[in-house]
Amino acid sequence: MKKTIIAAILLTGCFHHSYAQDEAKKEKTMDMYVGVQLNGLIRQVFNFNNTNANTNTNPYLLIYSINSRKTGLGLRLGVGYNYNSFKNNDGIVETETKINDMQVRLGAEKLFKLADKWSAGAGLDLVYNNDDDHTISTVNSSSVPTTTDTKTALTSYGGGPQAWLRYHVTERVLLGTEASFYYVTGKETRSVTVTRGVPGPFNNPPDETDDISRGTFNSPIVFFLIVKI
Repeated sequence: MKKTIIAAILLTGCFHHSYAQDEAKKEKTMDMYVGVQLNGLIRQVFNFNNTNANTNTNPYLLIYSINSRKTGLGLRLGVGYNYNSFKNNDGIVETETKINDMQVRLGAEKLFKLADKWSAGAGLDLVYNNDDDHTISTVNSSSVPTTTDTKTALTSYGGGPQAWLRYHVTERVLLGTEASFYYVTGKETRSVTVTRGVPGPFNNPPDETDDISRGTFNSPIVFFLIVKI
């Protein structure tokens, strides 16, 4: 009788373990992908004498997407950020520049299985861009030092279609490229403040604000290393 009870307990435990595994498998209905842009690394490893070094207009360094295993429908996110600060002093003019640019996109997509090693996708994105550039230039050559403070801010938003193609190196490691066409609209503001090392008022030029709108086609020349989670 005791052996029967022990066997029943063990059998129940095995059944529960198997059921838990089956439930875990059933619960995973979504696939997540995280990717990083490789173009900057490729330019560092393979020096092409800077030829066409700036032809890549795709600003999104990091990408993330989540897709349904059953339908292929999902959401995707892209983030790009560029901060650069540098100074230059030739003995006459001292210049300090700070560049602070951010790009974000969020969209919906549909994933398609083309073959065992290939997948593709298409969808629509909403995009937001915020570019902030600040330059301070000081002229020390004359008897009256002059400092010019220039600020340029560009904020734009819009959206458009996108499509991508990926090659599955392994089950979890992929290489991909993408193409998109985004139309954005927004405002660009420029302000210039001039300060002279002499007393008295000085009339600075007025701030300028321009409405901007543009369409940008990002051709599939950007490559991403993607990991499936």
